Amino acid sequence: MKKSISLLFVLLLVIPAISAVDIKLSKENYNPQGTLQAEITGNFISLSLENILIYEQNTPRSQPVDSDLTKQGNIYYFYAILPNQQGNFSLKIENARYTDSGVEKTTPVIKEFKIKITNESSLQINPGFILTSSDFSIKVKALNSNQDITATFNQQSQNFSLIEDLQKDISFTISDLNGKYDLKINTYTIPVFIIEKTIINNTLVNQTNQTNINQTINVSNLNKTEIKKYINNLGNTDSLSCYDIGKICLVNQKCDGETILSLEGNCCIGNCAEESKSNTGTIIGIVLLILIILFVGFIYWKSKKKQKPKSTDEILKDKEKQFQRRMQEQGSEVIGSLGKV
Repeated sequence: MKKSISLLFVLLLVIPAISAVDIKLSKENYNPQGTLQAEITGNFISLSLENILIYEQNTPRSQPVDSDLTKQGNIYYFYAILPNQQGNFSLKIENARYTDSGVEKTTPVIKEFKIKITNESSLQINPGFILTSSDFSIKVKALNSNQDITATFNQQSQNFSLIEDLQKDISFTISDLNGKYDLKINTYTIPVFIIEKTIINNTLVNQTNQTNINQTINVSNLNKTEIKKYINNLGNTDSLSCYDIGKICLVNQKCDGETILSLEGNCCIGNCAEESKSNTGTIIGIVLLILIILFVGFIYWKSKKKQKPKSTDEILKDKEKQFQRRMQEQGSEVIGSLGKV
C-alpha cells in the first residue's frame, strides 16, 4: 500500500514536468560571438521568433542577436549568434501561449547560460539550422584561434584550415535527399531539414490536406515563385496557422509581401517592416512655432520701442516747445483784454 502511494506521488510530480515547456541548449557555456542552439518542446498554442529573447543578467532590455526559429514535428529549433561580450545571460520565452497540465499559461520560461572566453576551440556557425529545398551553403568562422575544420554531410566531407576571425562559406548538395539530416562541423551538429520541391504541387498539397498532416514550411527559404505557387495551391488558407507559413505584423508594421487569411487573421508572407510616419505634421508644427515666435518678438519689439527713454536733448526740446506754447497762449489773453477796454 505504501509503495502504491509513493508511486502515485511520483507520478503526480512527473506528469506536470512532462507537460511543461522544456528548453535544451547545446551548451551551458559559450564563447563571445558563438552560436547558441536550442531545442524547445512543449504544448504550445502559439510560439514565434518574436517570443524568444536573449537577456543579460540585471539588464531590463533584450540583447540584439541574429536568430531564427523553425518548428519540425513537435520540436522547435532555435539558434542565435551571441553578443561579443561576457557575462551571465538567459534565453527567455515571453508572451507565448502554452498549456501546462491542461491549463493555458503565458508565464515566461527562462534558461540560464554563460558567455565567457575559454581555451576551448570555438566556432561561429550561421545559420544554426538549415531549412531548404535546394543546395545550400553555411558560414563558418574561427573565433579564438586558428582551427582545422572538418565538415561532413551525407558522406560529403570537406577539410580546410581557418585563420582566427576569418569566415568561410561551405557549400553542399542535397541530390535527391528528403527529411532531416545532420551536418557535422568539428564538435558542432547542425540540423538540416530538406523539403521536397514537390511540396508546392497540387498532388502533395491535396494529400497533406486530406491526411491532416501539419508540416512547417519556412517560406523565407523558398524563392518568390515557389511561395506564390505554394499559396495558390493551398486554396482556402484560413485553416492554417500563420506561424507555419508567415508572420503576424504588429499594429505599427506593414507587410512588404502578400497578405493572406490564417487562423490568427491576416498573415504576412514576407517581412513586417515599421511603417514610415509622415513628417507633414511635424513640418506644420515647426512652421507654426516659428510664426508664433516671430509674432511674439514683434510685439515685444514694439513695446520696447514705445518704452525707450528720451535723451536729454529730446527732453529740453519738449520743454522748450511747451514754454513757447504757453507764452503764445498768454499773449493772446493780453490782446483780448485790451480790445475790450
